[in-house]
Amino acid sequence: MQNTFDKPALDVLALLQSTAEPASIFTPSFLTAVPPDQLAAVISGLRDQFGAPLAIDAIQPMDVRSAKVDVRFDKAVVTFTIGVLDGKLSGLFVTGSRTQGDTLEQVTTDIAALPGRSGLIVQRLTGKGSETIASHNADQRFAIASVFKLYVLTEIDRAVRAGERTWSDVLPLAQKSHPSGITQDWPDNAPMTLQTLATLMISISDNSATDTLIAAIGQEKLEAIIRASGHARPSDMIPLLSTQAVTGLKMPANAALRDRFLAADDAGQTRILADVGDALTLPRLDLSVYTAGPNQIDTVEWFASPQDIARLLAMLEDDGDPATRAILKINPGIAPVNAARWAYLGYKGGSEPGIMAMSFLARSRQNDRYIVSAVVNNPAADIDQPGFIQLMARLLDLLTARDAPSTRP
Repeated sequence: MQNTFDKPALDVLALLQSTAEPASIFTPSFLTAVPPDQLAAVISGLRDQFGAPLAIDAIQPMDVRSAKVDVRFDKAVVTFTIGVLDGKLSGLFVTGSRTQGDTLEQVTTDIAALPGRSGLIVQRLTGKGSETIASHNADQRFAIASVFKLYVLTEIDRAVRAGERTWSDVLPLAQKSHPSGITQDWPDNAPMTLQTLATLMISISDNSATDTLIAAIGQEKLEAIIRASGHARPSDMIPLLSTQAVTGLKMPANAALRDRFLAADDAGQTRILADVGDALTLPRLDLSVYTAGPNQIDTVEWFASPQDIARLLAMLEDDGDPATRAILKINPGIAPVNAARWAYLGYKGGSEPGIMAMSFLARSRQNDRYIVSAVVNNPAADIDQPGFIQLMARLLDLLTARDAPSTRP
């Protein structure tokens, strides 16, 4: 018996192969939202990336009006989510891909070939420790952008497990910063639980939540967790800068302050931040420092190696509180169809002009555990963020295939 989604899936293939006109297979409302010229550009991009579309590999109904459709291209299997209304396509979304004949070696090579400098570590965690199965510049120092927020989360996790704090502790939203995030628009000093602030910090990289937590925790405890995590060059992260401080120190108007800060040792930098007053607070920040390409990414940033982040994630894997692990899995960082191949996928990423970093803590359905940390820095140009995300999705797919070669979405 014919599947309800057989014809719509074949319509998708025909569209990709340029043998069907959009008006004949899509609802009018879809074409209003996505005009044919825009649709053609997306299809052209898919062909450029994956080669010629060849066949339907699989159709997986989701409910009575939607399904996942795997289309095999020359170079990959691409997963689409389709919506169907009255026999026509009412929705079409690319939700993931699997590169044909891919290997960890090839992904590592592709990461190494990115413009700028890149680093990667892939580890399998065992009862005897960690086994590195892929790496590139794993011990080199990189700017990691918002991945630094994992250090704040790890200190919160430690304090909760030690009985020094509880997830229900209430803190005022007292350190407004700029987006990313949403709480910069919330009322000043709004009461927030520790768990809410940590959730916002990790799941949507909320900077105001982050700076509120940094101020509440204090530099002494943050320094201790950086050292306890085994960071190879702890001075690169001490003092642990707020997002406001990083933005303020990047500003041309603060060049003299920045020079003084960079010339100081850890203790001196901590004193400068304590004495600077409101010069590095939100009302004084000039966000144009992020609009003209990479800015001071080799000097005013948060710095760690992929190996440093792997050590930090291993701490959370070994000892982390269940609430911490739940926070990490809210935003998986990659397309849902790729993330769904894992029993657990924790994630924190970070980006700004010239920086892209993605780190994962993963457990397969066969209970194999992995850590992946990758970063690219380019002081001369912005990063191709969708391309980097695609590299990470490829890598994670290969790890699931390593455990269960027949696994399908």
